[in-house]
Amino acid sequence: MFDIRLNDEQRAFQQLARDFAENEIKPVALELDAKPDWEDRIPWEVLKKGSQLGFRSFVLHEENGGAGASDHLTACLVAEELAAADTGTAYYYMLTARRARDWFEIRMTDEQRAYFIPRFLEDDTYFTTVAIHEPDTDFGFDYFTDTPTDVVFRTRAVEQPDGSWLINGAKNFQTVGYLAKLIVTMAQTPDGPRAFLVEGDSEGLVRHPMSKIGRRVGDNAEIFYDDVRVPPGRILAPAPPGRTDMGTHVTIAAITLGLGRAALEETLKYTQERVAGGKPIIQHQAVGLVLADMATNLEAARRLIWTAAWAKDHPEAFEDGSADWQPYEMMATAFTGTAVQRLTEQGMELFGGMGVVQGMPIEKYVRDALVQKHISFPFPTRYRITEALAGYKRQVQPLLSENLG
Repeated sequence: MFDIRLNDEQRAFQQLARDFAENEIKPVALELDAKPDWEDRIPWEVLKKGSQLGFRSFVLHEENGGAGASDHLTACLVAEELAAADTGTAYYYMLTARRARDWFEIRMTDEQRAYFIPRFLEDDTYFTTVAIHEPDTDFGFDYFTDTPTDVVFRTRAVEQPDGSWLINGAKNFQTVGYLAKLIVTMAQTPDGPRAFLVEGDSEGLVRHPMSKIGRRVGDNAEIFYDDVRVPPGRILAPAPPGRTDMGTHVTIAAITLGLGRAALEETLKYTQERVAGGKPIIQHQAVGLVLADMATNLEAARRLIWTAAWAKDHPEAFEDGSADWQPYEMMATAFTGTAVQRLTEQGMELFGGMGVVQGMPIEKYVRDALVQKHISFPFPTRYRITEALAGYKRQVQPLLSENLG
């Protein structure tokens, strides 16, 4: 049903990301993660080098300065490779890249493109974020659902006589919110919620980084709007009905997958070096069983992610009935988050006492996995999967009853 074979271009992107991750991201990841001050953890030089290689822009078409790799499977391949070195660094590139495709090429007007695309391409530190979640609320729209038309945000936008808008309010938990130079901000207007294109250097915009247990190299921020003025013509058009091109669901799953792969590789290395009972512990059957379980769950997650990416790239397969629809990207995100958290903890157990020592890679991976699991299984995902499986059960249950009694 799903023909998932990588082409030469996809393998080239995969190898480019793997080389960059190994040579540039991984050598500094542990050192940056350990730094106490947030400003010192920003990998500026790495971010610039990756931007020059196209990791922010590769999904854009060539006429817009990209490489034309707009398919979701390629994005997942790149995301896994970058995240195998550090999840936080991968977020900077991958969320910006997928949103670049969604915003610049699909939803912006010609005038908006003419203004924002040159700024995006010319600045190697031009990252983006979407500001939706608000303090003391749990909309959960950021990654998993379209914004309902009847939602009421506390952040307000008031139109001015000259056609500009003044925004007042607060957002929190925004990934890449501290460094972003373009912030698509959801705010309430008399005509309902609208998405405003807010520049990061706008007067009245204040941002505070949020400290987390894991993914410490990647930023999350609180964002405050105090009479932030948005010029006329800076409202982003809604996404076309039924389209989820932004792809952050499955891209986040691929980032989590990369983290799991790194944990498995580090655990394999350690179990070959650690000697107990007169032989490397990898030769003990109990250790081998755990490693096999880790590898199996990792590969299951990869196949589900690739299926989800293929499904997003081939909607016609579901329209013509040649493939049966399931919420693959929701399933991939939820399954991978759970599997990788368990996998990293299994790795820590095989490390023994060394597993809880700060500065050991597995200790960082466990903390990063906790963050990934937290964002991978919120209520909207559970609801959609439960809804989908209920429909599947309605189809299958009569057949089971008929044939099994």
